[in-house]
Amino acid sequence: LGVQVETIDLDGLCLEKVVHDACTSQQAVLYFHGGGYVLAGSAGHIALAGRLSELAGVAVYLVDYRLAPEHPFPAAVDDALKAYQGLLDRGYEASNLILAGDSAGGGLAAATLLNLKNLGYAQPAAALLLSPWLDLSLSGDSMTRNDDQDVMLSTAVLTAWANAYLDGRDPLAPLASPIYGDLAGLAPILVHVGSTEVLRSDAEDFVDRVIEQGGSAVLKVWDDLPHVFQVLLGRVPEAEDSIALLAQYCIQQLKPKT
Repeated sequence: LGVQVETIDLDGLCLEKVVHDACTSQQAVLYFHGGGYVLAGSAGHIALAGRLSELAGVAVYLVDYRLAPEHPFPAAVDDALKAYQGLLDRGYEASNLILAGDSAGGGLAAATLLNLKNLGYAQPAAALLLSPWLDLSLSGDSMTRNDDQDVMLSTAVLTAWANAYLDGRDPLAPLASPIYGDLAGLAPILVHVGSTEVLRSDAEDFVDRVIEQGGSAVLKVWDDLPHVFQVLLGRVPEAEDSIALLAQYCIQQLKPKT
């Protein structure tokens, strides 16, 4: 059994549909890659998406949203909504969809939950956030506490990316920094983060705020694992463990509610 990858053109927006041969369900994960809103694409996430498809029994759609500095905020937010609408147009029910993303893509997934709520859409079944970047003002205390421990990111790098993406706009705008949004009424959220990340506070503070506002959010902190270690599948054993937990959460949240 293998993984099939199909490129879908949604009126100029490219989605990579990743489906394991064992997957038969009409359920899907809409996944936003990381890269600080300025870098990368979906290519580095095919293995992760394929494993999630296999374990959760879902199709995974990787979204190649527009990037800064050529396309600053809110271009990525607009593309995320377009991708979600595209899956609804293809016959997926909101209750059969899960949003997911890592790093900036995790922030984009959270922003999309807010955007959907603001626009009167039904929430998806859940959201999976891997080392999410949720506060572009970089005010979390782990920004300083973990700055010398984080092997992947630094406050300086994040500052440059935030400036490129925001292009002079307010870093506290909820669709750029979902941690400052009205978080009531969102889909259930699972967050995974490494203990030594500069973004650890983003994860912890966001989960606290969701719970304070009456929502469902679960946080898992992984000891001494780097930013978005899930993409190290096959090299770091905990990557498999994390993806298995994410898949279990998908299965649980996609069950028909009685």
